[in-house]
Amino acid sequence: MSMESKKPTLSINKLLLTNLLKFAGLSQQQCSLTLSHHHNSLVGYIYRYDKKIYPRSFSYFFLLSIYRALAKKHNAKEKISRFDLFYNMILEHGGVIEKILIPALEHHILSISSLNRGVKIGFGENIAKNNEDVFDKNEIEIIDKYISIIESEKYENYKISLRGYDCADNLSDNDKDEIGDKNLTEIKNFEIEINAIKNFYVICESLRKIFLPNFFSPSEYKKINFINDQESGFLIKKSAIRKNSKIKNFSNLFFFKANDDYMHPTISLGDDCLIERVTLNSREDLKNNKEFESGLFLVNELKGLCIRRLQFSEFKDTFQIISLPDNKEYTRQTFPAFDNDGNPRVLGKVIWKSGFTASKELSNLFNNTSNQEVDFEIPEFLRRNQNTNDEEIDYINQILNKKDLKLFEIDALVNKYRRTTYMKNINNHPSIRKILPDGLFEDDNKNNILKKKRA
Repeated sequence: MSMESKKPTLSINKLLLTNLLKFAGLSQQQCSLTLSHHHNSLVGYIYRYDKKIYPRSFSYFFLLSIYRALAKKHNAKEKISRFDLFYNMILEHGGVIEKILIPALEHHILSISSLNRGVKIGFGENIAKNNEDVFDKNEIEIIDKYISIIESEKYENYKISLRGYDCADNLSDNDKDEIGDKNLTEIKNFEIEINAIKNFYVICESLRKIFLPNFFSPSEYKKINFINDQESGFLIKKSAIRKNSKIKNFSNLFFFKANDDYMHPTISLGDDCLIERVTLNSREDLKNNKEFESGLFLVNELKGLCIRRLQFSEFKDTFQIISLPDNKEYTRQTFPAFDNDGNPRVLGKVIWKSGFTASKELSNLFNNTSNQEVDFEIPEFLRRNQNTNDEEIDYINQILNKKDLKLFEIDALVNKYRRTTYMKNINNHPSIRKILPDGLFEDDNKNNILKKKRA
């Protein structure tokens, strides 16, 4: 690149950064103090940087510095929110989105994606690995881990300096004297930065949804696998579950594909059931826990795992399970709640199934037509089908996830793809079940669409 071609970019970059600093009321020196490990780089980025896009890490901390300055100036009595103030700044300064914001959001996303990679508990010599899913925790814990990624070195030193206390103000007088005034000031300054990062996390999440909408954050979505098919599962939205149920620990959720017709028509062979793991350790659990009232459960019956409608009855010194079939071709069964080895037979409670919800509160869990958000994803095993390619899968997803899906569009899909092996797997898609409650096909071979449905 010639010097002549560099000069326009140099001028644009300089003008952009200086205008942002002026808007926030920050001097170069003030900004440098809040740029983390980039504190010596600001001058170079203003006067010598000739690339079209700034590095991700620098972009993140530069915008964080701008946000901290704007937040200090923000008047709570004003009608405009801190987010709107920051968002308007982005829109008013040309080049911010492409040059700085997108790289900053990419840094934010990469940090989120790294939270479960090498997660550690403790500091110094007491570090231990933790294999738990961070995103199954509450948001406070998620953000805390997020900060430990964003400012990894500072954060570890900060935790060590606190000596078990939750903040610098709570340190004992002896600890404060031992740490010294200079180090204590640095600790308190970092606590200010921590609070800023917590708020900036929320800002970044809001901006990410606007400018990078195709990123499915693990903080918002959970991949839940099948207990009887670990290679497949669904991506579901956590907020939908939180809104419609009391479930807080997503690690207790799994899918189970119904393996018989004992519960037909409520649950048919091949239906996908969302199960919440339950804890059954003793007879007292059955007596005192309301979740063991009659309902649909995953039970380890004499023939293996299956979905059953259960009632629990105390009998002498034990509890009996009464299995009640919805399919009138079967008879009720009775067996002990615990097997000969003392293991519980009840493993989980059904909270949702394809085409049907076990509770009215969850009726819109996967099929909410009140907004444009899609909470259902064609399972991964469809992508492994040799008869399809990514383009075809994308096309099917586009059709099935339409808000106003029509019957003729379903019919067109069947006519085009009925001979492929994956067609049976979309039989229970919520959009299809909404139009065709009984599904697409009239026989177990799933190769004949009902004529009356195509009329």
